[in-house]
Amino acid sequence: MNVRIARRLGVGAVAALALSTATPAFAYEIGPHSYGGELRFWTEGSRSIMNIKDTGTSHWVKAEYYRVAHSGTKLNLWNKGGPDGPSDNDGNKGTVESSRASEIFKARGTVSRNNLPDWHTNWYSN
Repeated sequence: MNVRIARRLGVGAVAALALSTATPAFAYEIGPHSYGGELRFWTEGSRSIMNIKDTGTSHWVKAEYYRVAHSGTKLNLWNKGGPDGPSDNDGNKGTVESSRASEIFKARGTVSRNNLPDWHTNWYSN
């Protein structure tokens, strides 16, 4: 009887350890975040898709972000179409959407200003 209880406790401990180290089945999205009436950016699809919406009228905008699969490489998603540009897959007008890939763990929005320093939001992650 004691051996049976010990086995059950051992199996229970192994199961608890496996569940505690497992990756959650969902990830909190980043955003949406805005900057000075110029842009909005956010992730979707369990942080696997980046979106950048141009809400201003004067400058190109981009999202700068990092993915888990290539954590040392900063990626850029440009939106040069303006607020009246094409829509993303969800119907958001003036929005550019990345392809689905590994999880995005850090992102910020940037307003590109010709011959002047760019404006950046803070880096965001969840």
